Amino acid sequence: MTPDDVSVFLVEDDEDFRDALADCLDGAGFQVRAFADALSFYKGSLSLRPDVAVIDINLPDESGLEVLGHVTALGVGAILLTARGTTSDRVAGYEAGADIYFVKPVDTHELIAAIRGLAAKGRRRLEAAGRGAEAPASEGTPPIWRLKQRSHLLVGPDLQVVRLADQQTRLLAALALHAPNAAPRDDLLAALGHNPEFSDRQILDSAIRRLRRTVEVAAGIPLAVTTIPRVGYALGDGIVLDPN
Repeated sequence: MTPDDVSVFLVEDDEDFRDALADCLDGAGFQVRAFADALSFYKGSLSLRPDVAVIDINLPDESGLEVLGHVTALGVGAILLTARGTTSDRVAGYEAGADIYFVKPVDTHELIAAIRGLAAKGRRRLEAAGRGAEAPASEGTPPIWRLKQRSHLLVGPDLQVVRLADQQTRLLAALALHAPNAAPRDDLLAALGHNPEFSDRQILDSAIRRLRRTVEVAAGIPLAVTTIPRVGYALGDGIVLDPN
């Protein structure tokens, strides 16, 4: 494996440092894509899976520790590169899934060596998994989504990012809290901010249709919300509720 084969995603909000480090990694032969925040990183991940991600903790939209959860779920090598260097910070970083924790300023030669090592290790794991892989999971296995409630973002099973309205976030959270059972209409109307005693049922039906359309257009796959006659709606996909 040569450096030219290694894709590196750099997530860093300091523009000067980001540009300088990206130039350094590019000069080492890596394929580098740089991002200023978590959201742009998520969008970039839709088109390319990196071999290694280098992530700052202090990002403007969410903590780099949160980003790590998505990186490790993909089996991507994860390096935290941050100014936070206390023992408790390091422990939190490793517990969040970091393979390596570097404190700024970092020796670029050491960083380059770490990236090469993680990329090689990751590819060996993939090759071993490919040789010993069992039959693929059933096509009926529901996808897993992550709903970031405070930031109103729905992150898809392949890191698709869907920005939801506040009402859509509350509606989806209410569906998820009842899943896999049906969520009663009254509970869903209350989540939308309506009094169930005086609300037209079409309010909820229209909100469900808009939610389905928003997700399918942005993520490219439908959200499995099923009508349960005389009860309400049931969510067939798995959703992890994240308060951030």
